[in-house]
Amino acid sequence: MSYHLTIQALNVQLYYTVSKRDKAAVINKKPNILVIDDARCVRQSLQLILRDKFNVLLAPGALEGQFYLSSHHVDIVLLDIRLRGTDGLKLLADMKQRFPYIEIIMITAYASLETIRKAIRFGACDYLIKPFDKNELISVVRNALIQRESKLGLKDELDLLKESTQYLEHLIRNAKDTLMNSSENNLTAMLLNIDSRDGYTLSHVKRVTKLSLLIAEKMRLSDQQKQWLKCSASLHDIGKLNIDANILKKESKFTGHEYEAMKKHPEEGVKIITPLPFLKNALPAIKHHHERYNGEGYPDGLQGKEIRFKARILAVADAVDSMINSPVRQIPCAVESIERELLINSGSQFDPQIVDIVIRERLLSFV
Repeated sequence: MSYHLTIQALNVQLYYTVSKRDKAAVINKKPNILVIDDARCVRQSLQLILRDKFNVLLAPGALEGQFYLSSHHVDIVLLDIRLRGTDGLKLLADMKQRFPYIEIIMITAYASLETIRKAIRFGACDYLIKPFDKNELISVVRNALIQRESKLGLKDELDLLKESTQYLEHLIRNAKDTLMNSSENNLTAMLLNIDSRDGYTLSHVKRVTKLSLLIAEKMRLSDQQKQWLKCSASLHDIGKLNIDANILKKESKFTGHEYEAMKKHPEEGVKIITPLPFLKNALPAIKHHHERYNGEGYPDGLQGKEIRFKARILAVADAVDSMINSPVRQIPCAVESIERELLINSGSQFDPQIVDIVIRERLLSFV
């Protein structure tokens, strides 16, 4: 499996390396420079100086400049700070937000330290003061291109890392799903093993899971919480696998010794599930579904909200099914009797909020 994962990861690396080479080829073509300046003489002068090494696009105002940016591949923008009817610094900020990898050089005849500082803060890579020197202009433009290519190279590396990470996470999720499916089959086989000895556990688990999810729905738990509750309910009696078969099969009331042995099944369940780390979120409910709200339960004597909410839900669902379907009971309890029993033990054995939901929403009619 690890060999297969490595080969696929290498294929991803190769694909994105080729993709990077293609992008580099595009970048190495003659760059496009957009000049946005309302002075015609400045536009023509810049075009005359730059046209040998660059494709030069000319825009007399912000509207035309925005059109070129939306319809052409642009590498560098030369932007006049003082365009008629337009705040050049605001236009600079807008362009950098929309096109973060285009480098913008501000040009102005009225430079001030404050204006230059704002331009740099809004994303300009450099500035030129009119009238500008030809050699200085070409040098500033080349530096802007180098800066752009450096940023694009870093973006490619980050994109590659992100895509490779996502692909590897996909492979890991698939492997985890396969492992969970295999483990689920094994755990189901364990429950069938218990059921073959007491003829009760598997059907009990299914009913407890159903009622637990009904309660969770009324409590408006998240999908993730409901998923873990379902997992916990399905496995809450797995520890009975380690309980003496003669105790499990017994249809009469337990002796003191037998009851103490049966009380160990939550901790035995923890022992079985602990080696499966992806099920660790189910452990608290498995261990504590026999705790009592007043602190007199087992195995740890937790009290009130010290007991995880999934375990408090399971405590009610487990008790309800025992009242209806326990093999020890000769006659199942009627709904009215179960509701009365829940109310009597609300606040002592059971969480009052959960009891209130079960009775108010008439959930017993669904079990």
